[in-house]
Amino acid sequence: MPNKFNGHRNAITKESIFTALMQLMEKKDFHKISITETTAKAGVSRMAFYRNYETLEDVITDYLDTFFNEYERQISSVGIENTHDIILMFLSDFKSEQQLLVNLIKCDLTFLLLDKCNSFLEQICEKSVCDKLYSPIKETFTIKFLCGGFFNLLIEWASHDFKESEEYLADLFSEYC
Repeated sequence: MPNKFNGHRNAITKESIFTALMQLMEKKDFHKISITETTAKAGVSRMAFYRNYETLEDVITDYLDTFFNEYERQISSVGIENTHDIILMFLSDFKSEQQLLVNLIKCDLTFLLLDKCNSFLEQICEKSVCDKLYSPIKETFTIKFLCGGFFNLLIEWASHDFKESEEYLADLFSEYC
């Protein structure tokens, strides 16, 4: 039976592995990074890695899952319902993850982010943005359209070194939602 100490220790292990992977991705091609190298840099055993993950991609997807779950929790706890504020919080949260975005772009792994954006934004759109839509097919296509927009907005913003403010981008993008 898991206890709080083991859960906390596991969270620290995961965070250490993720941080080590991000540092390695800054310097190396992702496909040349090994699990052994990552665990050595993280200061954890390979066994600890394999208790949590199967591949290095799993490290990133797990982190993105946690990130999006936290974002959804923030929206729910604050009770944000207008699209502008949802977008603003989304951009603010991602601005704090600049290195992750840069690494995903550099290592040609943005598909991992797109997959998570699709899953997450489908949930958010169904709860808030798309309640005005009339048919299930229109809702499906609109959600995919918005997901592509959010994803490409993040990629473009990162390619501009995050120079545009979150407020400016939220103002701009909320016109279309």
